[in-house]
Amino acid sequence: MNRLFIIISFISIFFNTAVHAEDKNGPPPTLVVVEQAVKKEIAPTALYSATVISRDDAKLAGELAGRLTWVAEVGDRFNKGDLVAKLDAVFIQQQVIEEQAIIQSEKAKFTFHSKEVERFKKLLASNNVARSQLDQAISDQIVARSNIASSKARLAQAKERKNRTNILAPFDGVVSERLLQTGEWANDGAIVVRLVSTNNLEIQSYIPASTLQFVTIGTPLTYAYGRSTGKGKVRALVPVGGDVSRLYELRISISDPTLKAGNLLRVAIPTSHAREAVLVPRDALVLRREGIYVFRINEQSMAEKISVKTGIAEINNIEVIGDIQPDDRVVTRGGENLRPGTTVTIKPLQAGS
Repeated sequence: MNRLFIIISFISIFFNTAVHAEDKNGPPPTLVVVEQAVKKEIAPTALYSATVISRDDAKLAGELAGRLTWVAEVGDRFNKGDLVAKLDAVFIQQQVIEEQAIIQSEKAKFTFHSKEVERFKKLLASNNVARSQLDQAISDQIVARSNIASSKARLAQAKERKNRTNILAPFDGVVSERLLQTGEWANDGAIVVRLVSTNNLEIQSYIPASTLQFVTIGTPLTYAYGRSTGKGKVRALVPVGGDVSRLYELRISISDPTLKAGNLLRVAIPTSHAREAVLVPRDALVLRREGIYVFRINEQSMAEKISVKTGIAEINNIEVIGDIQPDDRVVTRGGENLRPGTTVTIKPLQAGS
């Protein structure tokens, strides 16, 4: 019994000591993620819908009419110059053979008439042949030469038509549509497949006339795709509005490997001239009925509640007007339950957070 009493007393003393130590040191610091406020020039913007498109997007058609003997499948990838569809070339091949035979025949005639010309020239020198016979031989020689040239031209045309029964990829790309199938008849000019480049991409958007004065060739613009953002530059601006929408087409060059043709995103278009402003991440704002505020972490790692007003917004950042200076550390994660004076431990910002 005495041993049990001693053990219970020891546990009680240890527990009371731990509780007093916790009371003395206070609760553990709150884990938070912080980012710095920045000062930079920013213009008011409005978000407009946009689409990622390929600058190389072609509907490939046959130049000749014929039956399709092979067509690439949707999803097949090709390099520039690869075969994507083929037309039946049997009759054209027969024409090639025919023209080759005609050329051989005309060459034989030309050789014969050339020899006749030489022979008549010698006979005419000794007055053993009439001049008209030599003239006829020369005429036949010229006709044979012309027939050879004409046959060679027809042969070249036949070979070119044969080559054009092969529909080739004009650039590296992937087949996104197949409009005709193997075995179907394709009229000349009929679209067979659609080939789209997956590398040469840009953003297409449409903006109102009121923003044209703030957008020029080379203007950097920010776009958002889901939670990701990126920057591009204006490559082209078509200064002709649509008849119905009265919107102007905008093309933005990009170099973002994560984007794919067909992606829908939003582009921030300036609506006024830029001015200097102090910006914080949108996640730093705490919205309550009594107002908007942020938590700033001071040098003693303590949270300070700062009331602010908001101004110009970017996609992920927003201007704050109040007692926030550039390089101030503001809480972006973990500030939901913070109180002024709370001691914090700063957690590193994870990539992609």
